[in-house]
Amino acid sequence: MSTNSLGGNMSKKHYLAERANWQMGARITGDKGENEFVTKIAAALPDHYEIELKPKKIVLYSDDHGIVLDTKITNLKTEKCIFVEKKTGNQGGNATEERAAKFLSEGIKEDVREQFNTPHQPFFTVFSGDIFNGRAGKRKPYWIERTKNGKKTRTKVLPKIYREKVHKQMKYENYAIMDAEFANIEDVARQIMEIV
Repeated sequence: MSTNSLGGNMSKKHYLAERANWQMGARITGDKGENEFVTKIAAALPDHYEIELKPKKIVLYSDDHGIVLDTKITNLKTEKCIFVEKKTGNQGGNATEERAAKFLSEGIKEDVREQFNTPHQPFFTVFSGDIFNGRAGKRKPYWIERTKNGKKTRTKVLPKIYREKVHKQMKYENYAIMDAEFANIEDVARQIMEIV
């Protein structure tokens, strides 16, 4: 069972049918990756998992600021939930894996555990995109060109190195690197089911 953005329950099939209208608002590559992940994971998880896209903000600070995760997945049998942060990288640089680092904070994890029925590690980070898989999913190096201030540069992107960075940074954490076209989504679903 899944919930729509208004919090009402609906079957997985109905949820996916209704998504077409919501997807029209997708703005950037990251959004596209999040939408694809939700569609794929919803199909791979049993019906007793509830999937909430863009759950409400988790307040962490006295000024009402906090974090908004991409997805919340709840096992309705155990009533445990986990928050998924989806990072998509296609253009190289370090931003993709570095932006995930805030979810490694023990202070943030503790606050989330106090507010929700989560496992000890309340976050599950999913990485996808060309920087991890190469163009056409072959994990081979590729070149990207950028223009900044009228100057063109070429940068070689090495998927093997991006994967190594994630494995080092996320050691002992809940995470997955998606293969091209989400080919390993069943494995990721099994990981999530083992956690919640």
